[in-house]
Amino acid sequence: MAVDGCLLITETVLYFVVFFTGLISAVTVGISRVSFSGDCLLFAEVKWCNSTAFYFTELGSNGVCGFSVGLEIIACFYALLFGLYHVSIFFQWAKERRELLLPAIIINVLCLVLLFIDSCILSIGFKRFCASLTSGASLGSKVTDCATVPGDLDWNSGATCGTAQDKKTHGTYAGGNFFGFLTTAQGASWFGVLFWLIILVSCIVRRIRDKPALDPNSDKAPIANVTI
Repeated sequence: MAVDGCLLITETVLYFVVFFTGLISAVTVGISRVSFSGDCLLFAEVKWCNSTAFYFTELGSNGVCGFSVGLEIIACFYALLFGLYHVSIFFQWAKERRELLLPAIIINVLCLVLLFIDSCILSIGFKRFCASLTSGASLGSKVTDCATVPGDLDWNSGATCGTAQDKKTHGTYAGGNFFGFLTTAQGASWFGVLFWLIILVSCIVRRIRDKPALDPNSDKAPIANVTI
């Protein structure tokens, strides 16, 4: 029972951890959209006219950012629910229902796969936007890396260059600390994937250890409460 107790504690702590990583990722992606009038920067592309002016030739799909925010929120509140369920077991407010382990494993696998896809989307989409922003032929020393984008960069300078056919119309962009927000979103998302993997492994180990207790032909009675 000591091993089961340690695994359950590990899962409980990590459920609360992934709640916060998911919330951080969702909030930072959302804030980056607010700074850009609701537009998504993931997979967006820009074209520079000169060393100070550029315009957007492609805007990121709002569905991509919406998927990321929605998925992270759903996953983090599912984690919060299970974390509170585990806490209720520790304080003996509820008995542990071992038959929930298998459904939990299935849901955790689904969360892990979807969040892995989301993390890849965040990383690849942001990398593509940064590559476009820093690869202009006329950049000079204005922008050499996404991390060094000046805080006073004029994100609306495209009105003075390019053709109407090439430009993607958008609202007024404030820019803000887009690099910090999206870097935080990526980091939180990838840490979340790692922690979900650990949770999944812990659940599988507990399920394997519980097989004799859940077997109706076994002489081992199911244990309702966890003793550490």
